[in-house]
Amino acid sequence: MRQRTLSLYFLRRYLISFVSTLIAVFALTYLIDMIEVSRRGSSSQVDFTTIATISALRVPAFIEQAFPFIILFSSIFTLVSLNRKMELVVARAAGVSVWQILAPFMVGSVLIGALAVFAYNPIASLARAKSADIETAIGGVTVAPNARAPWLRQTGNGVESIIGGRSVSNGGAVMGGVTAFILNADGIVSERIDAAQARLEDNTWRIDNPTITRIGFPPERRDTFSIPTTLLPEYIEQRLADPEAISIWGLWSKVAIARALGYNADAFSMRLQTLIARPALFVAMTLLAGTVAVRYARTGQSGGLIVSGVAAGFVLYVITFLAQALGSNAVIPTVVAAWFPVVAAGLFGTTILLHQEDG
Repeated sequence: MRQRTLSLYFLRRYLISFVSTLIAVFALTYLIDMIEVSRRGSSSQVDFTTIATISALRVPAFIEQAFPFIILFSSIFTLVSLNRKMELVVARAAGVSVWQILAPFMVGSVLIGALAVFAYNPIASLARAKSADIETAIGGVTVAPNARAPWLRQTGNGVESIIGGRSVSNGGAVMGGVTAFILNADGIVSERIDAAQARLEDNTWRIDNPTITRIGFPPERRDTFSIPTTLLPEYIEQRLADPEAISIWGLWSKVAIARALGYNADAFSMRLQTLIARPALFVAMTLLAGTVAVRYARTGQSGGLIVSGVAAGFVLYVITFLAQALGSNAVIPTVVAAWFPVVAAGLFGTTILLHQEDG
């Protein structure tokens, strides 16, 4: 009964610390992103309300990427706070083991991980998709210059062309910040088309209010321009859709569709496996926090140990990022890429804690 009361107390403190850290990171990220978005789009093109809306819709996806660090910091802050109030010291003196101390934290991490995957992720993905829709509607002027979608080479009705856009929405059927090149029979660019938006309709890209540039002629504005294509919406979506903008509930079907069409599904599969492994990753972050914060109560060395814990979490994050890149490009199996860093970090944290506990 006493152990249950103590565990619930630790769990409550941990959840409060997590929520506080989450709110602080959300506010800071929102402010930074709003400044960045306003810097990209001029006030004549995008008003402040639109900028604030775009940032508010983008921030949840950024926070999702920062969740592992939020878990790490929350665990460290809670354990350090308990140490400063001598609560962990009393618990240890009463015979409570390090595993009994960390059990509520790990349970909390699993719960947070499950909510992050099955509840927060769909909301963040929907918000990111809405943000892409707004950016596409205004011509992608708030998208970073290096965020251009991959170029697509296409042929239709004997016309060969290349098209790309800064933002993509509606399953790849609508692009914002569009640039297209029309090639002649020798494969040389004969025309360049720039427009705010292009829509795929009936095997044709419909471009409204484009600016057409030809060599030796001044730029020409037209009401509309059409580029024939044989690209299917499914192919465009698989090439241009951002896996991070798709929720876990939609990734299953995306992987199945990509494989059925013979396309590369590794990016979608990697994202799916990463989400499935997220609760375990949060537990691994909690174990890393325990290796430094619990020991601090016994040695009194706070600064260096906390820095080492943050450094270990950062190293794990980098390794996880590299593994995801390798898995997305089919260098290693996606399951291995998603789970190896998590398992390795969990074993490392467990080994250190066993050494600290039993010597």
